[in-house]
Amino acid sequence: MKKLITVFSFLLLITLFQACAPKKPLYSNTQPTAARVIEPPVTKDPYVPFTRELFDKLSANNIDVKLVQFYIDQQLVLTRNLNNDQVSVKNGVIKFNNGKYVNEIVFPQYTPVVVDAIEGDGLRVSAESGSNTLKFLNSKQYSPINYIFNPDKWGKDGACEVNYNSNKYAVLCPTCSTNSPNEAKLVVKQSAFDNLDRQSTIIKGRTVTSPGGN
Repeated sequence: MKKLITVFSFLLLITLFQACAPKKPLYSNTQPTAARVIEPPVTKDPYVPFTRELFDKLSANNIDVKLVQFYIDQQLVLTRNLNNDQVSVKNGVIKFNNGKYVNEIVFPQYTPVVVDAIEGDGLRVSAESGSNTLKFLNSKQYSPINYIFNPDKWGKDGACEVNYNSNKYAVLCPTCSTNSPNEAKLVVKQSAFDNLDRQSTIIKGRTVTSPGGN
């Protein structure tokens, strides 16, 4: 009887020990969801006017202005009337307006251009290969800060014209507030402006000089 009681007590102790033993942690097979990466919003690189001050900084740092990417900040439209023998021109678009054929060449707003020539009172830029250029004026009298569009000829009524493709074109500016093409100016992208405006100073350091100067 005692032996039976001893065996029963032993089995009871084992049962109680297992009940009090720490449980094995349970791990889920589900992998944690990766955090969604939110891309920063894409913003258009703003344009800033190309000023005389910036031109002087380029010169002071020996940076060739012909290596800078420029843009015309307004839309310029060149037009000329054609006779029946000229309707086969290749440059621009031919339109029929008010009973006449019109040759139209459009420079969209922010057309990229490069500098072809540096003149004493401004820059000549081109939007296509060849000898056709447009003049942008920078002078103390008319535009001491910005480089503004300057036609080859002004009319008494405010109209203006340029020589392009060996022909004379009237110039219009649909996006200018006063419809005057001289509102158009040269601009550069802000990032390019920042890079050109940033100046670096290299510190050479100092070395110890012995009392004797050796």
